[in-house]
Amino acid sequence: MMGIPANLGAHVIGLLLLLGSAVVVSAQVAGQAESAAVGSRPFTVGIEDQLRIVVWGEPDLTVNTKVRPDGKITIPLINDVDVEGKTPEEIRVVIANRLNEFVRDPHVTVIVEQINSFRIYFVGEVNTKGAVQLYRPTRVLQAIAMAGGPTEFSKNSITLLREEGGYEKRIPIDYRKLLAGTPGQENIYLKPGDTLIFK
Repeated sequence: MMGIPANLGAHVIGLLLLLGSAVVVSAQVAGQAESAAVGSRPFTVGIEDQLRIVVWGEPDLTVNTKVRPDGKITIPLINDVDVEGKTPEEIRVVIANRLNEFVRDPHVTVIVEQINSFRIYFVGEVNTKGAVQLYRPTRVLQAIAMAGGPTEFSKNSITLLREEGGYEKRIPIDYRKLLAGTPGQENIYLKPGDTLIFK
């Protein structure tokens, strides 16, 4: 039986190592892409956000309006439009489609003039209590820094209250593990309406 030449064996080993490195790099890139996707999720309109709806060539249909507590705005001719949870582009399409009945080929622009809906709340043993207005995707540690961190009396135990599908979800957070980057304690992104309770 013929043996494998030494130089060929070295080439094979080198190729395997190279392929292994490629797999690791691909996994790292995939992980970074996933994180980037979470951090750059599209903005969706919420209650109390200030919108400007412009219908080109139709000044009577151009309005400045704030999203009501029921998640709707009112537009001349088409009345109420449900906008909560939709992106500006989705809102633009809905308004344009409904205006088609009254205006020939309506060109609609939706401008978010003021973000008021992305609030989170701090309660308990934290240096700054109350509501904080956010304007971009924010992780738990960033938010804690904005609130000045836990007080000297805190046990470094945090509960994140989050409403999902009409139900309140409680997510325990260990502040020390979060700072240390301990596996299993993820520095998650916050959502509008989240409450952080410090104990």
